[in-house]
Amino acid sequence: MPPFPLRCRISSEKWGQRIRCFTRNSQGLEHPAALVCWSRAVAYLQTHYQDPTLTTAQLAQELYASREHLSRAFKECTMESIHNYLIYLRMQHCRKALEEGVSVLNACTESGFPDYSSFLKTFRCLYSIIPAEYRAQHRTMVR
Repeated sequence: MPPFPLRCRISSEKWGQRIRCFTRNSQGLEHPAALVCWSRAVAYLQTHYQDPTLTTAQLAQELYASREHLSRAFKECTMESIHNYLIYLRMQHCRKALEEGVSVLNACTESGFPDYSSFLKTFRCLYSIIPAEYRAQHRTMVR
């Protein structure tokens, strides 16, 4: 099984919209403590997403929460899993690197993806294009 999902339930562009929308409408949470847990998790993930060994269990340990509680709180706040959010962060970084002309392999490793072949499948699933083509298209648009 690949280290990240191949089902493309939410595009990376939708993540940004969902996060902004959630932070504006956080008053409607069933459990306000979930907001605290969620915001701490998001802050940690945004600074440590490049670590290819980062797991939900490790994140929970860093935040002094159980893995189950953290996963539930995150899902309540975003309707998505921690794992999918981590992929979103890594893909955003990877796309920027590719747009700057970084090689596909370097963009993959710098973004924190632990497995190159799964990264390729996920990139293609999310963007309907392989990373090398994405990089080439962006380079021709810049010229």
